[in-house]
Amino acid sequence: MARTKSLYIQDYLNDSVMDNLAEILGGVIENIQAGCVSEALKAKNGSGEPTSGSVEYKRFVNAQLKDKGTARTASKGDKVKAEPIIVNLTDDKEIVEELQLKDVKLYGIDGMAEKRKANAEKRIKAYLDRKFFTCAKTAGTLFENSESLTNKVDIIDAMIVKAKNTSSDFIDGLDAEDLAIVVDGTYRKALKNYLDSLPNGTVPSNGLIGMYDSIEVYESNRLPEGVHCFVMLKESIAEPYYLSEYDAEKIPFDDAIALETFVYSGIQALVKEAIYYYAETAISA
Repeated sequence: MARTKSLYIQDYLNDSVMDNLAEILGGVIENIQAGCVSEALKAKNGSGEPTSGSVEYKRFVNAQLKDKGTARTASKGDKVKAEPIIVNLTDDKEIVEELQLKDVKLYGIDGMAEKRKANAEKRIKAYLDRKFFTCAKTAGTLFENSESLTNKVDIIDAMIVKAKNTSSDFIDGLDAEDLAIVVDGTYRKALKNYLDSLPNGTVPSNGLIGMYDSIEVYESNRLPEGVHCFVMLKESIAEPYYLSEYDAEKIPFDDAIALETFVYSGIQALVKEAIYYYAETAISA
């Protein structure tokens, strides 16, 4: 009987295996982008690459109508006012997991990489979503149920009216197409009989479950504790991030390897006045 060849971690870390690992693990960022509610709603018009450590966003003040001839008399027009907002990526996280040789033997390095990649994707999605909605709650305005509404659909209707009437130096009312509704499971159940089908060609990804009053509706189980619903301006929150290469490396003085990735992110509300949330009782930020 032939003797079984001894297996060492080094046997698995050859060029062919590492190339295959890179292909297996390289889809993490794309899959995260396809799976987060926050990815669908966050601001995407920043200037600069997240890998530089910061991204700049700008809010432009509304134009002002003046009597004809005002600029000619003053020999100048109004300067376009823009408020720059710098979002620094100061939140650093990591996923570093060790695989023992016995696990590699049982599943194979490719099999283990697939299993752990799938789990890492889910955990990063959950983290980014929870961070996004925590920021939305902290920066946003608690909807005051002054009319003592008890029906969940009536509450959402009142929140929509509030959001559409938002007014500031930057906003003079909002249209339905500007807004998004995000609900937890209980409010989704209340809305289910009122949801319209998505328009033709719209892909129901990122938690998008339908339309209500011409507004896109998303469902998430990652809202802050006690919060049931958001009605908010799309792209009102910036959450730039990037991931390092998901990689494998030998652990010194051990028959084990590490699968690892590092997540760098930042977050900031850009349009605080257009974020409303509802909780049955007022809760701390």
